[in-house]
Amino acid sequence: MGTTLRNIFLLLFFALLATKGVEHFARSGPGASADRGEAKLAQNTAAYQADEAYATHDQLVLRASQNGHFTLEAAIDGTPIDFMVDTGATTVVLSPQDASRVGLDPDSLDYNAVFETGNGRTSVALVTLDRLTIGALDLYDVPAAVITKPMSMSLLGMSALEQLAGYEVDGDQMILRW
Repeated sequence: MGTTLRNIFLLLFFALLATKGVEHFARSGPGASADRGEAKLAQNTAAYQADEAYATHDQLVLRASQNGHFTLEAAIDGTPIDFMVDTGATTVVLSPQDASRVGLDPDSLDYNAVFETGNGRTSVALVTLDRLTIGALDLYDVPAAVITKPMSMSLLGMSALEQLAGYEVDGDQMILRW
C-alpha cells in the first residue's frame, strides 16, 4: 500500500510539474524572448525599425542589420564614425579612411604591431583615442589600432566595450549599458 501511495503521489507531482513547465514554455519559449525584447523596447521608445538604434540615458539598443551585424554611429573627438560592434576584436580598430577623418595621418603612423584577423596577419599602428562617444557616454583614453588595409567599417572592439556596465545580445538586438 505504501509503494502504491508513493507512486500515485509521484505521478501527481510530475503531472503538476509538466503542466507548469508547459505553461512556462508557452510564456517564455521560442519567440517569447523576442516578445520580451519588444516589451523592453516599448517601455523606452514608441517605435523602431530594423537597422536603427535608440538611446536612453543609460543604454543604447541596436538592431541587427540584414547580415546579422550590429552597427552604430559613435564619435571620436566629435567626428561621427560608423562602427560594427565586434566582441571578438581585442581593441577598437580604425580603417585608414576613418583614422584620417579624426585627424590621424595613416602615412605617418608607426605600424609596429601585428594583429591576427579573420583574414590573416596584418600590421597595425597602436593609438589612443582621446574621447569616444557612444550615445550619452563619453569614454576617454581608449586604446585603439589603425589598420593598414582598407575596411568597409571600423570595429568597436573590447577596449571600448569592456568600459561599459555591460552588453547583451537578445535575438536581433544588442543592448549596450553604461
